[in-house]
Order: sequence, then structure tokens, then C-alpha cells
Amino acid sequence: MARQIQSIEFSLTRIFMKLFHTGSSNTVNECHVNFGFLPAKYHILIRTAKFLQKFFLCQKIVYVHCLLMTRASSYNGIFMQFGKTKSIQAACQLRDAVCSKIFDV
Repeated sequence: MARQIQSIEFSLTRIFMKLFHTGSSNTVNECHVNFGFLPAKYHILIRTAKFLQKFFLCQKIVYVHCLLMTRASSYNGIFMQFGKTKSIQAACQLRDAVCSKIFDV
């Protein structure tokens, strides 16, 4: 999974380099900050949290409930990465916490 994320990050960096006609990764990082573009690993983290949040709401089948118990630790782990100072319980709150950490809002 880490290699796939690195591959996506590399592709996005190259796209930004072509868009802004630069070879500097510092310039690309500055463009990410100025345009409010989160790195791919954070987009994936937020999307995973949204999926798990919706998945936890679908507890109508016993099988799903059993599966939820095994996935609960990964779900809580995602929110605990950014929720040490605040109580984060929803994917939208996670996105705000990630943005404030990345963009120093």
C-alpha cells in the first residue's frame, strides 16, 4: 500500500511540475499549500474514514456486525492520528484536522 501511495504522490507531483513549468519540489509543495491541495496519503486517509463511517452505520446483518468488530480498531486508529487535541468523531472533522495540520490554519 505504501508503494502505491508513493506512486500516486509521484504522479501528482509530476503533474504539478508540468502545470507550473518547474522542476523544484519546493515550488510544487508551495503550490499544494496555496491551492489547498492535500497530499494523496491524506486524501486516502479521509476517504477510508468516510467509507468506514458509512460502513459502521449499516449494522443490519449479523455478519456485518462481526466484521465491524474486527475493523473498529483501524477506524479508531485513523481518528486518533489527528484527534489527540480535539475530539474527532466524523470524517468531516478529520478533514478539518488534517487541513489545519498541513496548512497551519
